[in-house]
Amino acid sequence: MKIEREVIRHPDASMRCMQLRQPAFRGDLHRHRHAELTWIEHGRGLRWVGDSVEPFADGDLVLLGSEVAHLWWTQDIGPAPPCVATVLQFPVDWAAATGLPELRALEGLMQRASRGLSIEGAARREVQALLARLEAADPPRRVALLIETLALMSELQGRQSPELRSLSVLAPDGGPQDETAALRRQRLDRLLRWVHAHLAEELRAGDAAQMVGVSPAAFSRFFRREMGKSFIDFVNDARCSLAALRLLQGREPIAEIAHACGFATLSNFGEQFRRRHGVAPRAYRRQARGGTPSA
Repeated sequence: MKIEREVIRHPDASMRCMQLRQPAFRGDLHRHRHAELTWIEHGRGLRWVGDSVEPFADGDLVLLGSEVAHLWWTQDIGPAPPCVATVLQFPVDWAAATGLPELRALEGLMQRASRGLSIEGAARREVQALLARLEAADPPRRVALLIETLALMSELQGRQSPELRSLSVLAPDGGPQDETAALRRQRLDRLLRWVHAHLAEELRAGDAAQMVGVSPAAFSRFFRREMGKSFIDFVNDARCSLAALRLLQGREPIAEIAHACGFATLSNFGEQFRRRHGVAPRAYRRQARGGTPSA
């Protein structure tokens, strides 16, 4: 039960540019050595980046460094238009490999992207405008557009703009590592896949500890050290994100959503949801619909 490893090849180009048009975003959590810039043109679902699980919608824009586990996932709740994404993948040391000293300033951006970066606000619209030109561009202009895109984000990084938001506290797999680090990574791989596959079911810390072969006390320390939060907080983060998605996409009663997302009681669901989203589930749905009455 490992997070899938994707091998990216583009022998005739320094980068790979794809426009994906699919009925839904599916697949497994996966990672690769390349950096990746993903623009969700159309789609709504859950985004997993390292230890971060958040709802995403049209316009979502994320820069990932090397070896960051990630997945964009949509759930079938009612009819929906096709999901469309523009994905740009390139070696994480792409700028350094050009040999151009002018591109050294991009190194700080790529280091921060090792935990995933969400591009937001006005900067998101600027980057999207650049990416929209990629498909029709010839190869030299694609390289120029990549440089311009990364330079824009590097400027945001340099002035610590809030439009560039870190997503994950989970350090990525950085490649060669000692046996102890490799074992920790394997354990986290199993845990992330297990949580993702069984999010709507009862997830007990004792079962998680047994899965990775440690005592419950050791598991608690291990998980907090590696993920920066407790196991139950991580699970509730993911469940509340799934609930937010269902609130936005469907008209299911609140109680049904709570049960489907793994919450034993409606009161606990409301408390956990307000803690993460600042409002009660019903108010969240109402606000998302522009103040119209909720189901």
